[in-house]
Amino acid sequence: MLEKIIPHRYIYLFFLSVLLFGLSMGKIFMSIGTIGITVNWVFEANFHCKIARIKKQKYSSLVLSMGYLIHVLWLLNTQNFNYACKDLLVKLPLLLIPLVIGSTEFLNKKELKILTSLFVFGVLTSTLLSMLVYFNILPPKQTNGFYQISLFMSHIRMGLLVAFTSILLFYLFFFQKNNNKKVILILAIWLVVFLFFLQSITAIIAWLLGITILVFSLKNNTNIISRVVPLFWLAGLFVSAFFIGFVYKDFYTIKDKRDLLNLPEKSTLGEVYVHDTINNYTENGYYVWVCIAPNEVKESWNKRSNISIDSIDSKGQKIRSTLYRYLTSKGLNKDAKAINTLTKQEVKQIESGITSSIKYSRLEDRIRGIFLELQLYRDGIEVNNHSVSQRLLFTQVSKSIIKDNFLFGVGIGDINDAFKNAYLTTSMGLSKVNQKRSHNQFLSFFIVYGLVGFLLWLFTVVYPIFVNDKPQPIYWIFLVIILIGFISDDMLERQAGVAIYITLNSLILYGVYSLEGGSKVLDLTKRTPNINS
Repeated sequence: MLEKIIPHRYIYLFFLSVLLFGLSMGKIFMSIGTIGITVNWVFEANFHCKIARIKKQKYSSLVLSMGYLIHVLWLLNTQNFNYACKDLLVKLPLLLIPLVIGSTEFLNKKELKILTSLFVFGVLTSTLLSMLVYFNILPPKQTNGFYQISLFMSHIRMGLLVAFTSILLFYLFFFQKNNNKKVILILAIWLVVFLFFLQSITAIIAWLLGITILVFSLKNNTNIISRVVPLFWLAGLFVSAFFIGFVYKDFYTIKDKRDLLNLPEKSTLGEVYVHDTINNYTENGYYVWVCIAPNEVKESWNKRSNISIDSIDSKGQKIRSTLYRYLTSKGLNKDAKAINTLTKQEVKQIESGITSSIKYSRLEDRIRGIFLELQLYRDGIEVNNHSVSQRLLFTQVSKSIIKDNFLFGVGIGDINDAFKNAYLTTSMGLSKVNQKRSHNQFLSFFIVYGLVGFLLWLFTVVYPIFVNDKPQPIYWIFLVIILIGFISDDMLERQAGVAIYITLNSLILYGVYSLEGGSKVLDLTKRTPNINS
């Protein structure tokens, strides 16, 4: 009765729209969309046609779904079934979405245009809400001192989604006939700008690699602009590399000309300075751990600020260290005289966790932060609350777990327990709150499956790529972005990451791509033929 009132095709498109919109707008939309297209798929029946479509794909959508069945199979190697059941629920879309999309009729021009618009609208809405957080109009998702503007998922996953959407818009701008090219270009540029507000280095790297693939795909275009763009892009990459090199050189250049063997003994008020000449860390080229009058600093700072010097700043860093670095960046000693020269605005900056009086762009500040993290890691001084150096330690711990469970892994329910036990053996210098998992999907699955299961899972991912017709540039762009996400994060351990990966992967491979007729991915000019017609 329902299908006579509302055809199954419209129900499918409605819930697929909800799912695509929800990829950037939260779990509720993702869940409703996934459940909706699955239930409709079951009640639609017509399974002989669906099987025929899957056969026509050389069973690649079925193989992609079987990645989930490998996960189920590894229950045999699991002890913690409570966590295993939760994990299976989170990853359930890996089974359902490829089967549904892969066995459903291809999208036509009108359908694809509407779905693409809703997907972009969802991402745009999410970025605008994030900007309201950035300007303190909306509260951040987390209030633990880490400024988080991504409301519905981790900033890494959001960054990767924004990066892909931006490149998708550039793809439509260059490759598709469209009456709204100016709007498409403006939206694409805005999403690039947003990546710098989000400050996710992972997403920026993914965008750079993805856009490079797109740019060099333009060489086959006859448009003169398309031929010029690669040259400008190469020039831009050169300038970017030069900029990073400049920042690197400036970061390690010593501007402090004082003789470390002949430093002043006392401050102006007579306190004996503390000098650590072995610790050669600098801020803006000046040595941080020399000319310190700790008693003067404590007394003077506590007069200037309501936050005790023994407390932490708004970024969770020790105020004392932030203050030392800030004063050093100005070329000042760490004593009462220096603190009394600080303006009220500078005191507020220190309280908010700003470590340098030099105003850098958000991107340069992040790059300098990474250089410092790597320096602290290399010298074995500090890794806590430093995302890059912590990941290096996570990798070391992951390798030790893999070594002990090489062939068959620890099972899908026991990965958290494996990490807890590993940290009991050696904390790697990480505080309890920072003793986390690998932050690398490949390592996580190798820990869970061992070599045998990992190779099986890898086959389910790779087989669909090469068994279909030659994928268009947008698919390789998607794969590169996802690859960066897998390397830098446990993408498939959260619902958002699972939904982003499997929905876009399935849609580009099966929803808008045909084995017959040489149709192009996201070709808006014609309908992909129905294999049953």
